Amino acid sequence: MFPQRSSTLFPDGRSVRPQVVGTVARSQLQTGYLASGMIGGAEADGLPFAVTYDLLRRGQERYNIFCSPCHSRVGNGKGMIVQRGYYPATNLHTDRLRHAPLGHFFSVITNGYGAMPDYAAQISPQDRWAIVAYIRALQLSQNATDNDVPHGERVTPMNALAERSGLSKDFLGAWVTSSSTISPVTASATSAQNAQSSVPGSPDVSQVAVPTGGKADGGAKPLASATKATTQQVRGNAESGKTIYAANCSVCHQPTRAGMPPVFPSLLGVVDRVGESRVRTVARVGIPDAKPPMPPHPNLTDKDITDLISYLKTK
Repeated sequence: MFPQRSSTLFPDGRSVRPQVVGTVARSQLQTGYLASGMIGGAEADGLPFAVTYDLLRRGQERYNIFCSPCHSRVGNGKGMIVQRGYYPATNLHTDRLRHAPLGHFFSVITNGYGAMPDYAAQISPQDRWAIVAYIRALQLSQNATDNDVPHGERVTPMNALAERSGLSKDFLGAWVTSSSTISPVTASATSAQNAQSSVPGSPDVSQVAVPTGGKADGGAKPLASATKATTQQVRGNAESGKTIYAANCSVCHQPTRAGMPPVFPSLLGVVDRVGESRVRTVARVGIPDAKPPMPPHPNLTDKDITDLISYLKTK
């Protein structure tokens, strides 16, 4: 067959065959916040359903299966695969990630990030959100305060618990983050035990449950933070952006924008995946704790980044 030429093989005389009825383009099978983690082109900070004990248990199970080999069960990035020579994994307890919107973790699990491959084929959207909820609970467990547990209970540092058990002060060693504490997940999820446990297929974004201060919240509350997430309308010069890309980005991400996964991620369709505001932030300040680190580009002006985003949006 020759592209766009006729053929005598098919009754309609065309070599190019029409799509089968009902064909769905890749990544368009599911839409909305449940499938993207984004609102208005930006990563949003909410869950598409209520947080329950069952959800956190499911998230813990899925996390231990898919995430702990690299990130470890405590999330410090020192999993067994990393200890055996794989690229160092990100520590989930850094200040940047503790304050990252929940949609960011969903996007990373869905699309991959740096040396981390995507898990869209292995993990359903519902389970990805369960993992996201558990990651937030895991982060809280390492940075909890007395305000995060029921009245009358106290948060005890894990080192203190180790000493009480007759272990040495350095027993936990590298497994302990800078401000590690015991996990208050059970306490923080107390209010969730009577919450709705079903996962809607097409959730109403206005009823997205938003964890407050990192705690699981059983009631579906308005997505206050996410509804404020808007993205700047980009009307840049794609040709100028192409020049900026060649000078600043192509060395790692390749002139074709295809990158060199898993080390340097592909930038093809990156604006649609993570949103314009995220691309703008990364272009300006970089990602210092990525593996390898993404450097900042302080030489780029707002107009330069606008032009760069315009180029990245081209096909």
